[in-house]
Amino acid sequence: MNLTRTRLAFIAISAMICITTRAQSVQPLQTSDGEGVTQASYLKKMNKKAKYGVFSQVTNYTFNTGKGINGLPIVTAEEKSTIEMVAMDNNVVMGYLVPYNSFMKIKDYDFEIYYRNSFKSQKYPPEKMALTDESIFLDDNFGQFYGFKATEMGQRSRFKYDYAYEDAKYLTRVFFHDYMPTKQNVVSFKVPDWLELDIMEKNFAGYKIKKDTKKEKGYTTYTYTADNLSAVPHESAALARPYYLPHLIITVRTFTINQKKYNGFKSLDDLYAWYNFLYKKADNKPDEIKAAVQKITQGKTNDEDKIKAIYYWVQDNIRYIAFEEGYAGFVPQTVQEVYKNKFSDCKGMANLVTAMLKEAGYDAHFAWVGTREIPYDRTEVQSLCVDNHAISVLYYKGKPYFIDGTEKYGAFGKNAYRIQGKTVLVEHGDQYKVEKVPEAKPEDNIYATVANLDLKDNHISGHVKIEFSGGAGSMFHYYYNSLPTNKRKDFINSLLQVGNKGAEVTGVKTSDFKNRDIPLVIEGDIDMPDDVTVVDKTCYVNMDFFPGMIARFIPDEERQCPIDMNTVYMSKDQVVLTLPSGAKATELPKNFKNEYNKNNIEATYSTSNNTVTLNKTLTINNPVINRDQFIPWKDFAGKIKDFNKNNVSIQL
Repeated sequence: MNLTRTRLAFIAISAMICITTRAQSVQPLQTSDGEGVTQASYLKKMNKKAKYGVFSQVTNYTFNTGKGINGLPIVTAEEKSTIEMVAMDNNVVMGYLVPYNSFMKIKDYDFEIYYRNSFKSQKYPPEKMALTDESIFLDDNFGQFYGFKATEMGQRSRFKYDYAYEDAKYLTRVFFHDYMPTKQNVVSFKVPDWLELDIMEKNFAGYKIKKDTKKEKGYTTYTYTADNLSAVPHESAALARPYYLPHLIITVRTFTINQKKYNGFKSLDDLYAWYNFLYKKADNKPDEIKAAVQKITQGKTNDEDKIKAIYYWVQDNIRYIAFEEGYAGFVPQTVQEVYKNKFSDCKGMANLVTAMLKEAGYDAHFAWVGTREIPYDRTEVQSLCVDNHAISVLYYKGKPYFIDGTEKYGAFGKNAYRIQGKTVLVEHGDQYKVEKVPEAKPEDNIYATVANLDLKDNHISGHVKIEFSGGAGSMFHYYYNSLPTNKRKDFINSLLQVGNKGAEVTGVKTSDFKNRDIPLVIEGDIDMPDDVTVVDKTCYVNMDFFPGMIARFIPDEERQCPIDMNTVYMSKDQVVLTLPSGAKATELPKNFKNEYNKNNIEATYSTSNNTVTLNKTLTINNPVINRDQFIPWKDFAGKIKDFNKNNVSIQL
């Protein structure tokens, strides 16, 4: 599963810190040479900050047949690759991370270091590490890092590996980029005539990638050559790479053995049949949770309260962990195991909540879905890479409800942003249904701030109330609960300071954070001693503040990856300033409007009697900012900042 390899390679960046000590202890003979210096100089022009890079990578895929579960015929695959790397700086730990799991096993590998006039094989063992990524099904991954410390720029190494895919279903995607710059990456597929292999090309536009097709007796070889691939850094709030990086989606459609034709994933029917086959392998014993369901729903007098009780119990009592092993990459843990252990992955949690709802008499079904990290259309792509999450679908009062046990703070009827707008494949025995989660709308996720302030004796104080509704409340919970307990008070105070870090916050009150079915509210009194400037008898007051939600999504000059704010939302601010008796607002900032790429802001100041009111609404309809949009996006944010600096002039 090559996307897995790409993601795990990013994890390797931090893992190298732990490996540095061991790499330093292994000091093979090594020399820098003229060719190595030339290669390093070439790669340095591509990425000045990279410590090492790949000058050449060649990967070949071949295919054969084998037997899978219950002796069923399957296609197997073999992947052989040679990666030539070079140090681009002095004293660099360089090497290559190779993941493996139950379906992708390392048959052979070798690590060579250039010394004098040839590459010399190194026999010391690689560093083994456990690796997980909660956004994918198959998570029984381990990694082997083979590397050494290069003391000089231009020192070269070569890594070779040989993978065996025990089932070619798990060879899903091939990406060309890596976390280090690559001069050339060559990928070839030697496809036998008995195999119908679909190789779908994604995001090739704008990249230098050449495709060659060669037919020979019994085979067709497809070769892709990609040149000058920049390093893809691991940056925060980055758009998922399948949206913008070139890659290939690999799907076994059909294959013929002994003149008999078999389907791989020829259609959605085949994909569902495989999912359902593995789902049925979970030996559920719902009788073992019957008493628990009765206890959870005890005292609930209507259906909705019973459904909520079950859903919220799973959220609160089953801890998510990436526990996946072998075919458990798609086989859920049984309901009795999950209930007993009180932990599971998304599939186990979906299995449990489905069984509990069924036990309570409701029409619930296990379902597979791809989160928003996956850009593919289910009707176009029939591959294991189209789904990376599992939920339950409940049919209630004539409509589907999407029950996600991993959504720790989600309210019934509210869908997590990560699955909004996505199609869901729903289990119905030997049949299936395809449902669609409603699209995300900003008005479903609202941050509303109301500040009632008083100007007295050239000093501002008052009361601030912030309300989070819909997905905004879930986002608050995720951040709030990720903080150490002793940091949570400071976090709430920082929100109530409405942009004034010197403000003092007292009398803080909150709504019941455990009640998912009401808006989340925090409020408190605020004292802002430094927000007033007096010149003669004119008072200048700043009532505005920059929207904190977009502050961390303004790219700096070195930003490489597209930004994904990971939600659509609406921020509504109302600030009311009551003036002293006899005072009058003499100058108000002009009304403000600005829009970029379906994101917009409107703000107005108004006066009534002895009050000045600011009403401001920021709407984020498009949370993705691509690299070619960085400048106009920063301009959009910059104009908001300029407006925020405006003062209200008040004659005392």
